[in-house]
Amino acid sequence: MEEIKILSPAAAIPRDSQPSAVLRTVRSEKVYGASLLRVASCFRFVNSSTLVAEVARVFQQETELDVVGVCFENGQVLGLVTRSHLFGLLGRPFGQEVLGKKKIEEFSEKAQTFDQHANLFQVAEQIQPLIQRTNVHYFLLSTLEGHFAGIFSSKDLLLYLSQITQEDIQLAGILQERLVKGRESWDWETVNIQALSQSAKGLGGDFYHVVAIPDGRIFFTLGDVSGKGAAASILTSLLWGVLEFYDYRKGLKTLIHQLNTALIRTFHLEKYLTGIFGIYDPRRREVVYSDMGHGHALIVRNGKPRALRFPNMNLPLGIDQGLSPQIYRFHVQSDDLLCFYTDGLTEQVNERGEEWGEASLLSLLKKTDPAEVPDRVVERLNAHQGAVPRLDDVTWLQLNFLPVS
Repeated sequence: MEEIKILSPAAAIPRDSQPSAVLRTVRSEKVYGASLLRVASCFRFVNSSTLVAEVARVFQQETELDVVGVCFENGQVLGLVTRSHLFGLLGRPFGQEVLGKKKIEEFSEKAQTFDQHANLFQVAEQIQPLIQRTNVHYFLLSTLEGHFAGIFSSKDLLLYLSQITQEDIQLAGILQERLVKGRESWDWETVNIQALSQSAKGLGGDFYHVVAIPDGRIFFTLGDVSGKGAAASILTSLLWGVLEFYDYRKGLKTLIHQLNTALIRTFHLEKYLTGIFGIYDPRRREVVYSDMGHGHALIVRNGKPRALRFPNMNLPLGIDQGLSPQIYRFHVQSDDLLCFYTDGLTEQVNERGEEWGEASLLSLLKKTDPAEVPDRVVERLNAHQGAVPRLDDVTWLQLNFLPVS
């Protein structure tokens, strides 16, 4: 809450023929968090009995002033007058001679009036059709007693909403980076895991997560949320919370069921995600694995990369309440490399519109030491795209299985 000094009350306005005395200013004593006063840009007003010529001189002297309020002698709001409207009238033939000596109340423009402490977000919804138009609309603010309290425009409201939206997006981006870091690695006795994630712009929808389970197993996942922006960021945060605090003793299938239910209840089939979910058991050298409509998975064995495929691919999460995921098990060998990525990697185009493609990725994996793969992937992708902007988020997760000592 901000304390604002009253410069002049909107009541008992003294009349004066000089423009400097004609124009008055008023401010409310308090501005609450989400009140309309926060977006008001004009607190200037004139008496309804002021002559048109005097108001015109005010606009001539105050070159940055585009609108003023018009009030009765007792401070009650009558309306407003804009520079463009007034000069339009005076610019007519004999306008200055005929209209200049009339009172401004005859030319006061009606405007929608709101209480000065009305919630600006509710008002924004109410006047949305007007604020979406290109021309500027003005609105009056009044006290509970009906006294003039200020003026705001559709432009003022849009600028404020845009500003707080940008601030929220920046904060959400910071939080998202804390949850899904740009680069991470984990070293265990039998496996090295590396991950990277790069957002194309703003708030991304990719995620990865790795958890060391107390019994010695390791959970890993990578996914891609449908859409981008704030909704995708919220979904990513939801996933992080579930994955971070899930009891992995309950198994992979229960986790997938819980995630699917959470997505459907939260987003009502409007959002879904594709992803891979796995648990590596170092004692058995075994991976329990489920591909939920994702498909971007590779295995490099004996220096030969190939797609990791299973008989059945599951539906993505968030579209079927009765989802029954297929879970597969397979053994890994020393020096195997499991690679998972999102489609932003292989679908990135260059200046000729050519995608980088899975073939380029397979070729890179053949020639690159596993420890260097993430860096080489980013280098090759950047070289391929050249001056073309990044079109989608890129996320990479790899598990390099080490020889057992």
